Amino acid sequence: MLNKKAILIFTLTLGSFFSAFAIKDSSDLAIDFERITRIENLSKGLYEKIHPTHCTKQGDNVKTEFENNKMPLNGSDFIFNARLLESEIPMQYNTEVQKLINYFGTSWQNKLKEMIVVSNYYFPIYEEIFDKYNMPLEMKYLSVIESALNPSATSKCGAAGLWQFMHATGKMFDLKVNNYVDERRNVEKSTEAACKYLKGMYGTYGDWLLVIASYNCGPGNVNKAIRKSGGKKTFWEIYPYLPKETQNYVPALMAMTYLMNFHESYCIAPSTVNSNKPRLVQVECKSEYCYEVICSTLNITGDELRSFNPELRKTSLPSVTKAFSLNLPYDKALLFWQLEDTIYQNSIKIKTWKAPVTDEPDFAKTSSSKTKIYKVKKGESLPTIAKKFDCKVWQLRSWNGLKSNKIYPGQKLKVRNS
Repeated sequence: MLNKKAILIFTLTLGSFFSAFAIKDSSDLAIDFERITRIENLSKGLYEKIHPTHCTKQGDNVKTEFENNKMPLNGSDFIFNARLLESEIPMQYNTEVQKLINYFGTSWQNKLKEMIVVSNYYFPIYEEIFDKYNMPLEMKYLSVIESALNPSATSKCGAAGLWQFMHATGKMFDLKVNNYVDERRNVEKSTEAACKYLKGMYGTYGDWLLVIASYNCGPGNVNKAIRKSGGKKTFWEIYPYLPKETQNYVPALMAMTYLMNFHESYCIAPSTVNSNKPRLVQVECKSEYCYEVICSTLNITGDELRSFNPELRKTSLPSVTKAFSLNLPYDKALLFWQLEDTIYQNSIKIKTWKAPVTDEPDFAKTSSSKTKIYKVKKGESLPTIAKKFDCKVWQLRSWNGLKSNKIYPGQKLKVRNS
């Protein structure tokens, strides 16, 4: 049987919670945050006396169990709204948000623990870019919902990266996708693109919740829901007319924002998985640098280098006219700068060894079945031809004995099939 006295005190405590939001006059909402915290802590203690213990701290990688698989929101909407009071995006507690808090805190708890750790790496990068675009910080949780903070994530429909851009949408925001790179997986570039999209949608709707909804279902579906609602202009007003997935999407952001910030209140400890993810630094690589040489010189594996640079689609660097920005852990970046001349020299050696300049008879005899003669068209350059045949510029120069990148229309080039 429940302790009646405890229930009475708990009820009175929640009642006094309202007084923390006392309106002194018609223009001033005075909020005593110290009192809110004190009442919150008191109500939490009383809640645990009324109900069986809802969680026990069992270690980083052990799931925290909750009674009836439900998260105990101590004071429900009072606590939720007080904690997220200063959010620029209006957070609202309701049954849909409560369902998703329960889901993320129980069924999705192991993933939540991992994301809490990984967020310590990605969120500072986000926040620096958000500051540039004057974006609400709560928008960073959008990528948690989209990709679980996995830059290699790919959806069934082909969306990729932390912010899950489709190929066409990424192209609109200058994210390159070719045989060598997929910039939708680049942390900085994809976050810049997300900010541009979200700011553009805010210019259209003037409401961050509608912006979030449009990110999920597209502005066309949001506009349709607005029309069906009779011209309403807020998310909860057009909620019944949105696609089912989008109806869950915005509450999911609210639930995730709450849990990512206040998981400790529910004994959910960060996982040790990915806890040693290094801070990365960008180094500028010339097109001549060899992927294998970089790995061997810096004593890292090819898979490790790919994990630092999820936008790379091959174990090779793209052929670019400008330098390519490569992400490396800080200590490896220092080593790169110290040994850059060695990397360059060894790259030239290995590329020369792989594709030596040969005379015409030997070339034709050893690889005639794999060799094509290509006639240069007007406006073409070696980089564009290299891209067309999926090879490197240095290979074209080597196969044809060219000393520079200069070519002319009508010139015949030897091209080897890979």
